[in-house]
Amino acid sequence: MTRVITHQLPSDKRAGFVVREVVRLYNEKRRVAVWVADASRRQALDEYLWTFEKLAFIPHVVWSESMGTVDDPVVLLGEPANPNGAEALVVADDLPPELWVESFDEVHDFCSPDDDGQKRADWWRAWQANHQKE
Repeated sequence: MTRVITHQLPSDKRAGFVVREVVRLYNEKRRVAVWVADASRRQALDEYLWTFEKLAFIPHVVWSESMGTVDDPVVLLGEPANPNGAEALVVADDLPPELWVESFDEVHDFCSPDDDGQKRADWWRAWQANHQKE
């Protein structure tokens, strides 16, 4: 069963929190898929992973279907796939496809303190309730 962890954000700015979660999971030697549906945000997150800390390096790739299977521990993707055998999914923007989420052991998402964040947290609660019944 997939475990969903929602992180409450102090604002609607999520990139720094996403990167810190990716770093934490990477440091635990876990493979990570990062869902970034929007191509421009995916590119911005790719750049941020290179520059967020002067001496930090998180090996990652911006994945496309033409690449097939990859060995990188972290993949940024905008389509439902798991090319690196990730066990953890980090949601960096829009909600991911509901059925695809089941293929991960763990999902991390970030909820802003506004109504949109509450709707997002409610969506995850409903998702978990529906999938615990199965």
